[in-house]
Amino acid sequence: MKEPAFVLEGKPVHVVQTADALQAAAAHLGQQPELALDLEFDQHHYTYGFTLCLIQISDGKTTFLIDPFPLEDLQPLWNVLENPAITKIFHHANNDLMLLSMLGCQVRNLVDTAVAAKILNYSKAALGTLLEEELGLKLDKSQQMSNWNQRPLSRKQLEYAALDVLYLHELKTAMVGKIKELDRMAWLEEEDKLLESIIYTEQEDPHLKIKFPQRLTLFQQFILKPIYAFRDEVAQKWNLPAGQVINTNALLQLLNNPEQSINEWLYHTKGVHGRLQQDRYEGPLQRIVNGAVQEANKRKIPHRLPPNPFPPRLKTPETEARKELLCTVQKTLIERYGAYATPMLLDQSTITQYSQTGELVMHKKYAREIVLATAREMKINL
Repeated sequence: MKEPAFVLEGKPVHVVQTADALQAAAAHLGQQPELALDLEFDQHHYTYGFTLCLIQISDGKTTFLIDPFPLEDLQPLWNVLENPAITKIFHHANNDLMLLSMLGCQVRNLVDTAVAAKILNYSKAALGTLLEEELGLKLDKSQQMSNWNQRPLSRKQLEYAALDVLYLHELKTAMVGKIKELDRMAWLEEEDKLLESIIYTEQEDPHLKIKFPQRLTLFQQFILKPIYAFRDEVAQKWNLPAGQVINTNALLQLLNNPEQSINEWLYHTKGVHGRLQQDRYEGPLQRIVNGAVQEANKRKIPHRLPPNPFPPRLKTPETEARKELLCTVQKTLIERYGAYATPMLLDQSTITQYSQTGELVMHKKYAREIVLATAREMKINL
């Protein structure tokens, strides 16, 4: 293995930017029993889409910072992460696992220290907070919101990235020890197994996921779809977040008055990128909007709001009685396990569903067993 790029806290840090270096790193990492892992990514902040910018991985002694930009094939690393014989330690794994899944990697055998913090009833689960409380370490988080797309990355960014995994082994050992003392390993094992099932899927009707300050009519939703596709295509071409091409408020102004002149809208609306004020964009957008309005009228799409996806909840003596029963159980759980751990066992959505339907839907085995056992102790029949 080549000389490290730098040494941090007495431990070597390698920056991997070639296929040969990646093969060597993967060969080394594949022999380790346990690895700490973190990703730096950009999600519609500086550039278009969900972009992997850096992979930090450590065996506890040696850290590798893997730059995906010059690497065509990350499969050697994916093979390591998918190996169930190697434990992978994450902190707040959800987004990292979603991105890895999108890139074709399904991580197996992981431990999430943020989940461990909830199980231990910690009020705060930020990595910096846990390292300070558990290990007495204080991290500099000044690079947290920096631009990880830029190249070259600064020395401060590289050090920040390495520190995010350098102490995860120690943190995991300390927290798992406490969880074992509390006899809650079944919680951690089932929660971490659920994280393995995170799979990236393309959103259905992504244009309807935009959060507008007002609900859209069925007519507005119909004409939004091709406008959204136009914005997305331009954003991808320019490698910019879609919201920087046309922001939400500008979209809403267009949807509220789709028959206005696109030229007028482009030049007199805040939140529209100046580069759209060109014939190559203005003409196609005008045709898209006109075509969508004509098609909506042809199909007689109504100018009314769609049905509320969240109908009002029933409030009857029966629903209130069921709610009271489960809230009584919840109160006892809080007394036993703490206010921050209890939502892992019994959250508000479960209580609401039970009150409305009378059916206790709980998919986590450990949580169901604890809730039902607690209810039986309290002579409550669920």
